[in-house]
Amino acid sequence: MSHQSSAIVLGASIGGLLTARALSNHFDRITIVERDLLPDCAEPRRSVPQSAHAHGLLASGYRVMDHYFPGMMQELNALGAPIGDIVGDFLWFQYGHWKLRHASGLPGIMASRPCLETAIRHRVKSLPNVTFLEGTSGIRPMFDSQIGRVTGLTVRRQDSQDEERLTADLVVDVTGRGSRSPQWLDEWGFGQPQVATVTVNVGYATGVFERRPGDFFDSMGALVQGAPTTTRYAAILAAEGNRWIITLAGTVGDYPPTDLTGWRQFAASLPVPAVHALVSKARPLKEITNYRFPADQRRLYECMKRFPDGYLVIGDAVCSFNPVYGQGMSVAALEAQALDDELTQGIQGLAARFYRRARKIVDIPWAIATGEDLRIPQVEGIRPLGFAIIGRYLERLHVVAAEDRVVCRAFMEVLNLLASPTSLLSPRIAWRVLRPRNSTRKEQQDPMEARSRVA
Repeated sequence: MSHQSSAIVLGASIGGLLTARALSNHFDRITIVERDLLPDCAEPRRSVPQSAHAHGLLASGYRVMDHYFPGMMQELNALGAPIGDIVGDFLWFQYGHWKLRHASGLPGIMASRPCLETAIRHRVKSLPNVTFLEGTSGIRPMFDSQIGRVTGLTVRRQDSQDEERLTADLVVDVTGRGSRSPQWLDEWGFGQPQVATVTVNVGYATGVFERRPGDFFDSMGALVQGAPTTTRYAAILAAEGNRWIITLAGTVGDYPPTDLTGWRQFAASLPVPAVHALVSKARPLKEITNYRFPADQRRLYECMKRFPDGYLVIGDAVCSFNPVYGQGMSVAALEAQALDDELTQGIQGLAARFYRRARKIVDIPWAIATGEDLRIPQVEGIRPLGFAIIGRYLERLHVVAAEDRVVCRAFMEVLNLLASPTSLLSPRIAWRVLRPRNSTRKEQQDPMEARSRVA
């Protein structure tokens, strides 16, 4: 990089903060432009309406964050955020079965989204080459048509009507689903990326409850989803402050109510009684809050024939997934790590290199999220060739993963974005999935039954 190289990050979400951390290894100055005034304490932000709901950090995202911010996970743990094994201490009810509860070696932390974001923000603010411009809107990137590159960002502060021009060698858009990059690229003559969508119409309703020792099978929480065609889910997370953050969700318009009585009745309709039992006896700490998510959305920047130098789009602005699967934060972390790696080769040709990497990162969670969503008959979309056959195989795999440590671990590596879905079709796994098994085993209603059992 040249002397006093600089970069601008548009958006101070978790994705924006991780991007800034990656850029800090390669630029002399990084400026984060954020329209909100950022709180010092862990509280939901107006620009992040989903922040009050349950958020999952997969093992892949945990590893990236633990690498970028040494000691942060232990600090969160000291604040009361539980750390544990993502299979042994966090429970999974899928396709009618509890996954085998055992020590997988995959680490996880249960913290509220505001708590995690605040911890990351404090770490990024301490970096000597990072500056925050809060209460400042990014109006438009500065594009020089003569050289075909973005040269900075025009901004406006909340307390001023005047526009300011910030120059930079690289501008990164991390503004989420509402990103205006497609329009800007079109205005500059590059066209817009193709967009793939799968409409799911997910509705969330979240309650916060007092958490007591031994609650919910002495676990850190659970993901509960029924048969592949069912529309109702639950995410139970043990958070700091001795709280349960419990999000009930319904797809294709099957939204949970926001009154406590109706919300508890929705919990009673889930395929296991444990969630209803918990929310019936635990003391509520807040009113029920809700959130809507219309569709999985992927902008195919990697397919654009031309892309301006000095510019990137990253995070949810590229791809946002059905939040039921808890992939967003981890994908943003993996993309930040990929950007970090690609910058070791310099800024020239960065976009093409980065989007080749980003495509491989996004392909797996996109396949998982849309593959599960398309199993719901009411969800519209093209089912690929062999979809039904793969679906039956996965149903069998979920049954086996309730009692086979090897199959359970292989599935969890895919779910946590540590392995490709094709690994589940390897001869070693397929043999264990397809071999004849005892069909008289009773269905588990209690995950404690499965603890430490090995097939």
